Amino acid sequence: MSEVKALYTLTKQMFERFKQAGEIDREQLVSEFDEFVEKRGRLIEKLSGDYTDEEKQLGEETLKLDRELRNLVDQYMKSFQQDFASFKKRQVTNKKYINPYQNLQGQDGSFIDKRN
Repeated sequence: MSEVKALYTLTKQMFERFKQAGEIDREQLVSEFDEFVEKRGRLIEKLSGDYTDEEKQLGEETLKLDRELRNLVDQYMKSFQQDFASFKKRQVTNKKYINPYQNLQGQDGSFIDKRN
């Protein structure tokens, strides 16, 4: 199998995995994506400059698919960041609920005379 066809197949598989991102465990998807990036890097290094017409067409389809995959990955990362921000906010709220007087700083019981 040519490197171009292998690259297309790999990209297509990863695209399909990200389309099912809601059904897959995040850690598993991230580890699969790491493996995808490594395999893809190796395949890109092996690419030669001589291509047939079929390989050129497959390369263009791979580029289109790659753009769509990048959009899916960006959307996934945005949702992940939103979830993380929500988690942080809940964490702060829980700490305030447990100890509501933690951040109060006052000088209760003291009087400071400002007259000179």
